[in-house]
Amino acid sequence: MSITAPGSTTHSFYPPHINNDTSASEHTSRTKRGIADTSKRWPDGIVTVALDLKDQKSKALVVDALREWAHHTPGLQFRVVDGKEGDIRISDDEGFNGNWSAIGTDAKKIPLHEPTMHLNRSDDSRGFRRTALHEIGHALGLEHEHQHPEHDINWKESSVYKAFEQDDNWDEEDVYNNLFKLPTGNDLLITSYDRRSIMHYPIHPSATKDSRGVPANDSLSEGDKEIIRKLYTPKRFGG
Repeated sequence: MSITAPGSTTHSFYPPHINNDTSASEHTSRTKRGIADTSKRWPDGIVTVALDLKDQKSKALVVDALREWAHHTPGLQFRVVDGKEGDIRISDDEGFNGNWSAIGTDAKKIPLHEPTMHLNRSDDSRGFRRTALHEIGHALGLEHEHQHPEHDINWKESSVYKAFEQDDNWDEEDVYNNLFKLPTGNDLLITSYDRRSIMHYPIHPSATKDSRGVPANDSLSEGDKEIIRKLYTPKRFGG
C-alpha cells in the first residue's frame, strides 16, 4: 500500500431508499454494468487524488477510505493533494447534487474544471465514510455488485420502478440501468457474487418478493479486496 496524504491546509449516485448510482456527469456514458471493467483500469503507477472538501473531518474520512482501498492495490499508488487539480477530483461543492463518481478512467472524459466525484456533505461520519468507500470503488473501475450476473436478489421490480419514479424522479431507463441491467462485454473481471460488498446497494426487504434484503456494508469485504487486488496486480492488464 502507498498513499500520500495532503497537507494541513473518478457517474454513480449512492443512497436514498434502496439507494442509487448513475453516471458521474453528462460527459460520461452509462454503458456496461459489471463488477470491474478492465478497460477503465488506471495504469500501473501513481494516481493523483485532489480533495476539494470544505470540512476537515470529511477530508480525514475520505483519506481513511482511500487508505483502506490502497492496502489492496499493489499496482497503484495514491498521491493525495488539496485542491481541484488531479486525475480523480473529489468535491463536496453544493452546486452539485448527489453522491457519484466517474467509473475508473472515464474521469479523463470530464473537463478539468469539473469534479470527477461528488460527495454530499453530512454530519453522519459513518454513513459519509461508507459512501466514500463506495464511490472510490467506482473511481477505481468497480461496478455495482447488485448487478452481478449471478446475484440472488428476488427483485419486486414493479414496486422498485414505482418507488424510484415517485421518490427520486427516475424514469424506467434510469432504474433499469442502475439496478437491473446485467453486465456484457469482453472487458469484465467478475468474481463470485458478494452480498457483503461495499459496491452493493443496501436493499430494503420490501423491495424483494421474498422479503430478503441486504444491509448496508461499512467496510471492504473479502470479495472487494480480492477483486481490487486482481484488477491492480501489476502488469496483469497491460500495466
